[in-house]
Amino acid sequence: MTTSSNYVTVIRPLFGIMFVGGSFVHLYAGLSSPHSYAAFGDTAWPPLNLVWSGFVMPNIGWLVPCMAAFELAVGVGTLLHAPWNRLAVLAMTCFFAFITVLGYAFPTSSLLEDLLVNRALSLVMILLVVPWLLKPQPLSVPAAWSALLHRTSRASATTRSASIS
Repeated sequence: MTTSSNYVTVIRPLFGIMFVGGSFVHLYAGLSSPHSYAAFGDTAWPPLNLVWSGFVMPNIGWLVPCMAAFELAVGVGTLLHAPWNRLAVLAMTCFFAFITVLGYAFPTSSLLEDLLVNRALSLVMILLVVPWLLKPQPLSVPAAWSALLHRTSRASATTRSASIS
């Protein structure tokens, strides 16, 4: 049986919380001030900036709940066993790639500033999930944490018994 990576066991719930929280933030922001999403069109690379102003903003009322549902599904999927967490990390990676092109809606005055402020974080997020992409995670988060704690306590017991003898 393939065991879960310790690193991925730790990051999965963090990304899950981030995406579930993001779904509620988008739902609240989208319903209370949908016009605030227009700023993303200012940082989007062409031709996405035209799609943003021509399609997304006129349809923001139904797109925000779809986005919130996507983020909720990804967040919950991170906590589940394979193949669901695998699908979640693939969707997450595509989301971060999209945000890299879209930007974080912070206006900048230079290309370097734009890369640092609007793009770098998404690239870092993609790098953080690469180990998860490369090694399948067969267990749900609770089962992976249980296995991790069991391995840790077994290793500690082995170390204690070796130091006594």
